Amino acid sequence: MPSKFNPLIFQKDPIAFQKFFWPHVTFYKEQRKVLQSLVENDETLVPAGNMLGKDFTAGFVALWFFMTRHPVRIMTTSATDSHLDVLWGEIGRFITSSKIPLEYKEGGPLIVNHRHIRKIVCGSKCDLSQLKGIVAASDNMAALQGYHIANMGDGCPRTLFIADEASAVPDEYYRMSSTWANRMLIIGNPWPCTNFFFRHVEEGDKENKNKEGSYYRKIIKIKATDSPNVRLALLQIERGEKPTGEILVPGVKSYEEYTKNIELWDDYQKSVSLEAEFYKGAEIYLYPSKWLDLAHKAAFKLSPRRRGKAMGIDTAEGGDDSVWSIVDDLGVIKQVSKKTPNTNDIIGQTLALMREFKIDAENVVFDQGGGGLEHADRLRAMGYNVRTVAFGEAASSIDVFARGRIKSLASRIQEKENRYAYKNRRAEMYGILRQLLEPVEDENGNLVSNFAIGPEYQELRRQLAAMPLRYTEDGRLFLPPKNRPPGSKSKEQTIFDLLGCSPDEADSLVLATFGMLVKPTIPTAGVF
Repeated sequence: MPSKFNPLIFQKDPIAFQKFFWPHVTFYKEQRKVLQSLVENDETLVPAGNMLGKDFTAGFVALWFFMTRHPVRIMTTSATDSHLDVLWGEIGRFITSSKIPLEYKEGGPLIVNHRHIRKIVCGSKCDLSQLKGIVAASDNMAALQGYHIANMGDGCPRTLFIADEASAVPDEYYRMSSTWANRMLIIGNPWPCTNFFFRHVEEGDKENKNKEGSYYRKIIKIKATDSPNVRLALLQIERGEKPTGEILVPGVKSYEEYTKNIELWDDYQKSVSLEAEFYKGAEIYLYPSKWLDLAHKAAFKLSPRRRGKAMGIDTAEGGDDSVWSIVDDLGVIKQVSKKTPNTNDIIGQTLALMREFKIDAENVVFDQGGGGLEHADRLRAMGYNVRTVAFGEAASSIDVFARGRIKSLASRIQEKENRYAYKNRRAEMYGILRQLLEPVEDENGNLVSNFAIGPEYQELRRQLAAMPLRYTEDGRLFLPPKNRPPGSKSKEQTIFDLLGCSPDEADSLVLATFGMLVKPTIPTAGVF
C-alpha cells in the first residue's frame, strides 16, 4: 500500500478513506450519516427506499472496515443468492475501480475469491482476518459462529455484521451475530415483516447513556426525497422554477423516476419504496376487507343463473377438498367444495358443471399439481381439450390476454409484459383477481365492485382476506410459497402458515379468472 495510507486515521474517517481510493465517488448527506454512524454507534439500521444507493453504501462499508483495522472479521448476508450477488457486485466494483490497485495479483493487499476476501499483512496472508458472504438460509446458520475477536483494549471495533435486504433475514441471524459483532449495519427496504428489522426500527434509537452522543442502536431512514437529484428539483419548484432534471449524483433516484413512481405506485409501494416506512394501511393485504365487502354487496344485484365463462379446478391432495369455481365477467357464479376420496368423482363433477353452465372445454383450467394433470389428460382422451396451469411457472406475456374486459386491466400495468409485473404464475393469477376486485367509482362517486363474490362463500373470503400484498425490490408482485418443501428447515412464512390449511378455494377461483381472461397458447395439450 502507498506510504500515505494510514489505517488509524481512516478508521474514524470513512470519507477520507473514500477520497483516498475513489476520488470520483460522491456520497450524499444521508449516506454520509450512515458511514459516520458506523464509526460511533454499535448498530445502524437503515430502512431505505429503492434506487437510493443501499448496496453501494454497504459495499463501501465492507471494504472500509476491512482495510482499516487488523485483525478484522466481517460477515455479510442477504435474503437470497441474487440479493447477495448485488451486494458483492458493489464490493467488486469498488475493488476494480480504485485508483490504487487493491487486488493482490495487481500489487494490492486483498486476496479476492467468490464472496470471500482475505488480506496480506506485513507481506504474509493473514489467517485471522476475513470478509465473507453467506445467504440467510437455515442451513448456513453455523457459519455465523467463530467470528469473535478478543478485545485488545484500544477501543477499535474489529468485527462487523452486514445484513442486506434485512426484512427477509431471520431473527436467528441477528441474535447469533450480536454475540460477536462490535458493529452492525442492518439495511434494506421496509417490506412487511415481523423480524428484528421491523421491531427495532419501530422501537427507534437506543441511546448509550454511558457515552454521550453515542447509540447502542441508531435508525437512519433514507427517503426518495433525500436523493440529491430529487431534492434539487423540489427546491427549484419551491422557488417557482421549472425543474431541470439535473443528475447531481449518478445512480440514485432521479426526479423523473420519482414523479413516475408518485403517479403509478399505490400507497403501499409509495410507503415502502419512497417514504422508507413500513406500511400499516389496509392495503397491506392483497384483497382488503373493504374490497371484499363491496364484492359481497355486488352479488345481491346479480342472478346466480348465468352462463359461465370459465371454470377453475383445484383437485384434492391428501384430505383436502376438491374445489370447482365457475365465473363470468360479473363475478363468481358458483363454487363447489367437496371431498373426493374416489377420484373418478372429479371427472363426473367437472363434466356436470360444464354442461350446467355451458362452459367450453378450453376455458376449463386444472391446477397441474395434486393430480390435476392426470384428470386433465383423462378428459382430453375423452375429447375435452381442457387446460392445465402450473402455479410455479413464469408469468405470461401481455399479448396472451383475451380482448374485452382485460384490456382495461392491461392498461393499469402500462401495457408492459406481465412477467415484469409478477414474480411467477401464482402471483400473476392472484394479481389478476386483485385487479378485478379493485373498486371503481360509479356515476355518483361511490365506490363499487364490478366483480361479485357471494357472501355465502365464507371460506373463500377468509382465504382471500389473509393474502399479503408483497413486492420484490424491483416492483414485481409475489406471494409466499404455498408450503415448505419436505425436509426444509426454512422459517419463511408460507400461505399454509397464514391460513392453517391449503388455499383450495382461493386457488380454484384464480384458476377460473385466469382461464376466463387469458387465452390458451396451446389449446389441445400440455401445460399452457
